[in-house]
Amino acid sequence: MDPRPASPLAALETLDGYRRLFMDPLLWRPFVQQVCTRHGFPCLVIRPGRAGSFPTFIVEQQRVVKFFGRLFDGETGWRVEEEAAGLMAGLPEIPAAPLLASGRLENEPGWHYLVFAYLPGASFGELRAQVSFPDKLALARWLGTALRRLHAVKLPSRTTLPRLTATKLRTWSAGRKQEGLPGWPEGLRRQVDGYLASSILPVKPGAAHFIHADLTADHLLGELENGTWKTRGIIDFGDALRGNIFYELAALHLDLFAGDRRLLAAFLETYLLSPDDRQDFSRKAMSIALMHQFDVFAPLFARQPKLAEIPTLEELAVHLWEVSTDEVMD
Repeated sequence: MDPRPASPLAALETLDGYRRLFMDPLLWRPFVQQVCTRHGFPCLVIRPGRAGSFPTFIVEQQRVVKFFGRLFDGETGWRVEEEAAGLMAGLPEIPAAPLLASGRLENEPGWHYLVFAYLPGASFGELRAQVSFPDKLALARWLGTALRRLHAVKLPSRTTLPRLTATKLRTWSAGRKQEGLPGWPEGLRRQVDGYLASSILPVKPGAAHFIHADLTADHLLGELENGTWKTRGIIDFGDALRGNIFYELAALHLDLFAGDRRLLAAFLETYLLSPDDRQDFSRKAMSIALMHQFDVFAPLFARQPKLAEIPTLEELAVHLWEVSTDEVMD
């Protein structure tokens, strides 16, 4: 019989316990203090951060402590985000939170942590309605330049970043199909299998670049200065992959850009797609988006109910992804 008392984190080994407690400040306070003491950081004021997949806490408005457990493949997420932080440190032109410390919790097998510098500001999603359209266009153009630079980063030979493969995409797609695609219009839901069966997937061996893979409006931080949007940082690289521009575009366009083709056109102006990527662009982009790890369409249907009136996925693809230089107008 093991005389040691059960760990308070044992409750987070089940999905139910995780949902109830993963952002509980009373549960996590001693572990945040353990991390800060180990690395010599002051630790009096602790508050929960943004709720995501993993417990995150803001300390003294100066640091962010993020924990990774057994669920949701936490160890892989820890290693991926640690490596991504190192890669971003070599891109000073793209603001991201510097990594300050990394390690494992004492006496808590399976739990790891990262400590980042705190980036002030609100998410783009929180401020979107207050951001002018010219500022959104400027942001889209900046993101085109920034992501082109990010995607060109040379990866180490022993990278921990998972590779995006056709098998992985089909597995994610099958998983969402089993869930029933809640939030989808019935007519479009029935067409997904047929659309994907006739699609060309732009996933090629050797064409794998460092991509954020979940660049939503929640993961872009900034603030309004005299009414003008100022980007402060890109956060949360826990889903980073070795992939391609089409996978990056799924969350970027359908969430951060809210499906606005004018912003997509502005982004593509500065990203400078290759001729191969420009060919069959809308079908490739639509196919990858349909197979994304997360359902990037259901939130869009909720925000824009009129999209449910589009009868076919082919027409929806054109509506969302067909762009030209005439699209961009201030």
